[in-house]
Amino acid sequence: MAPLESILWIISFVWVFYQLFRTGAFDNRVISGWMVSILLGILWVRFSSKQKSKNEDSTTSSDEQLDIHDAHQQSKKSDGDVFQRSSSSGLPTNSKGSHEFPESINRIFGASKTSFRANADDGLLCGVLLLPMVAATKLVDATSKNADRFQIAYLQVRMELVLFMSVILLLLVLTNDYSHPVKRVISKRGLFVSSICVSALCTTLLTQFTPLAPMLTETPVAMTVLSVTMFQWFLYICVVTLKKCFTLGEMCVISQAAAVVVYGASEYICSAYYPDTTPIYLHYSDISTSMVLIHALVVGMIFIGVVTYPLLRYSRRLAQQPYWRSLPSHNQSIFQNKKMLVAIAFYVLTATIVLFVIAPICKSVTGENPFMWTLDFLYMSPSRMFLCLYWSLTVITTVVIWVLVLDFVPQSPNNGDLYSSNVEGKALTSALNKKRKLFHALAVIMFVPGVLFEKSFLQLAFGVALSGFIYLEYLRYFAVWPWGKSLHVFLTEFIDNRDLGPVILSHIYLLLGCASPVWLGSSNVLASLSGVLSLGFGDAAASIIGKRFGHYRWPGTKKTVEGTAAFIIAVLFSSWVIVYSSALVGIDGASRYVALAGRGEWLNYSVVITLTALLEAFSTQNDNIIIPLYMYALVVLGHTM
Repeated sequence: MAPLESILWIISFVWVFYQLFRTGAFDNRVISGWMVSILLGILWVRFSSKQKSKNEDSTTSSDEQLDIHDAHQQSKKSDGDVFQRSSSSGLPTNSKGSHEFPESINRIFGASKTSFRANADDGLLCGVLLLPMVAATKLVDATSKNADRFQIAYLQVRMELVLFMSVILLLLVLTNDYSHPVKRVISKRGLFVSSICVSALCTTLLTQFTPLAPMLTETPVAMTVLSVTMFQWFLYICVVTLKKCFTLGEMCVISQAAAVVVYGASEYICSAYYPDTTPIYLHYSDISTSMVLIHALVVGMIFIGVVTYPLLRYSRRLAQQPYWRSLPSHNQSIFQNKKMLVAIAFYVLTATIVLFVIAPICKSVTGENPFMWTLDFLYMSPSRMFLCLYWSLTVITTVVIWVLVLDFVPQSPNNGDLYSSNVEGKALTSALNKKRKLFHALAVIMFVPGVLFEKSFLQLAFGVALSGFIYLEYLRYFAVWPWGKSLHVFLTEFIDNRDLGPVILSHIYLLLGCASPVWLGSSNVLASLSGVLSLGFGDAAASIIGKRFGHYRWPGTKKTVEGTAAFIIAVLFSSWVIVYSSALVGIDGASRYVALAGRGEWLNYSVVITLTALLEAFSTQNDNIIIPLYMYALVVLGHTM
């Protein structure tokens, strides 16, 4: 990790929690305790990493050699992994052959380096600090708006939960060397059971013997244990099953977010089926039907994947059968019938879970039929109907542009010389970049009107889209008949060096990046637009300008100073245009912002954009998920100062 990026993360974290400390609405000893725990844990991990790096420079342990051998054997067995590592250690190399990230990369669960995305650093600071910053910012914002104590308690529970999970990640990193032999002895099932025991022990110690979690102490311990267990389980799935898809920081952010969503779903279930044990803040809070449905969509889709996994695994195994097309026609027919039967069983089981598990739970929580409520919610407002029509026309137009303009790669003459090969390689890279940035532009065109006119409807639409994307990834990766192959062919046109693992995440990350600030919510319209502005305008402008006009590179990175300047200008100018044009047509959020914003407000916003642009330039983590949340936290905090 670049020194400037580390400084940026630490200063941002300290500044956010200092603002929370200044509010005086919380026990400052608790805040100080969490800050000290996190920062000391990071220092301890860094010190251990340096000591380990010195040992690795002198000799390579036999366990590491065995890990590399196992990784090579696994790569030979797996299909579809056409990307080769540039060195035996799994780290990218520069043109001189030296490692681009020479420092010892932190790991968990005794995993080898090949379990993590190889073209980036570990991202530990990002994983440990990002979501606690967002949670603390939400608390500062709620306190500044004099929210009731039940709403503050609702947010405080989530802040304590993500801080607790950050500490657990640091402990997992510190105990990584001791987990390595345990991993070889205990089976996956045993490790999962042991994680439940560890979660229960850690939760008991935190809530009963420390003053760091006053709100978690008042909630049912089973809910906290469930969430912490899910956090560790998601981490383990990312390390063991989804190899090379994530850095350590990315998998921490994703696992924390998923665990918080599971915690929210458990709150709703507890309030419906176990009202006597429901946390007190839920008794005095209105349960939003749309938020219940969003939790049901995301958690339900994960549940569908877990329940149907045997069918999905068998479908992939059938697709991996070698030479089945060379079999006699009779055997081919039997083989095809097996694929169809497995797919039909998968679709039927999906429908059964939705109709007889997820829908009844939603009805018990909200008192409404989820399908009828969604239709009423859609048809009760003409603007929502118009928005759906607008989205449909936008997608159709994008498909036309795709077919007529971008689905063409210029071919160089096949004369075999080095110059023509370089030209063709640059043409392919340029074509891929244009295709990917087309979806960034599509996000701007589709989502800005939704944020401005129908934020609640857009929140639900994002939930539907995310669950749909996850389901489509099930179909693609497990080659479910009849759409699995077509989806694989289509999505592989967009992969780059961040999609080297078994699953393709760029489009899901783009959706999450745009959706997360909208789901988190804010009275500040620019905060809700953080994802769209940073990805649709800033990241796209930085990529295009940096590749075309960039000459001066930031030290230790491939990003250019010109690209960073383009990020700042594009986001600031687009923000100004959107806010003032929206105020002219009478949109409430924009009108309030224009009425209250002065030079100081726009100056704070400019500083936030500059810090976000610097993080985009120096970070090797996936921009689509990290940058929007970082920008959201700083925009909300700047608005409350």
